[in-house]
Amino acid sequence: MQLSYRGVKYNTSDATVEMTESQDVGQYRGAIYHVRRAVNLPARKSNDVLKYRGAIVH
Repeated sequence: MQLSYRGVKYNTSDATVEMTESQDVGQYRGAIYHVRRAVNLPARKSNDVLKYRGAIVH
């Protein structure tokens, strides 16, 4: 998928996450919903070097 932020275009891949419905039930503004949880959530891999005020952040 090609995205754009402030005129800079970049590509991203769609991550497919397998979901399973848990026994938990919630309610929000009168609507009842069933909580779904991710199964085998893929680890995020980033090769970007992050800097904050000149210091490298891991």
